[in-house]
Amino acid sequence: MSSSALKLVEHVDTPEKAVQLANEIERLEAVLKSMKAQLKAYVDTHGPVETLDTVWDYTISVSWSFEPDSLKDLAQIIAVEGENPWRHLSLSATSIKKLGWDENILTRYGKKRETKRFVSRKK
Repeated sequence: MSSSALKLVEHVDTPEKAVQLANEIERLEAVLKSMKAQLKAYVDTHGPVETLDTVWDYTISVSWSFEPDSLKDLAQIIAVEGENPWRHLSLSATSIKKLGWDENILTRYGKKRETKRFVSRKK
């Protein structure tokens, strides 16, 4: 990072400095993305790379998807076993959005949780 960017990190007090810092973050993220792509290509060919504290390699993430009828059957099996299926199953934000219900309906049945994240997004 340039020395001017390091100074900006310490104290950003104008819109111009904030824009400069944002531009530097975007530049660094682009460099990081390129570096990760190069390391990934190396790992693809040669296998994991170990540093002092980290192993760079692929990990397996497992998830399941169920067809609606199978999910219904699964909920019934959970209920037959004496459990409340909704302690184990939930509606995703995407599923709720597809229902098209407004917050007045949703608040009758659940609690709204909002998470504030600091992110950049394309214009």
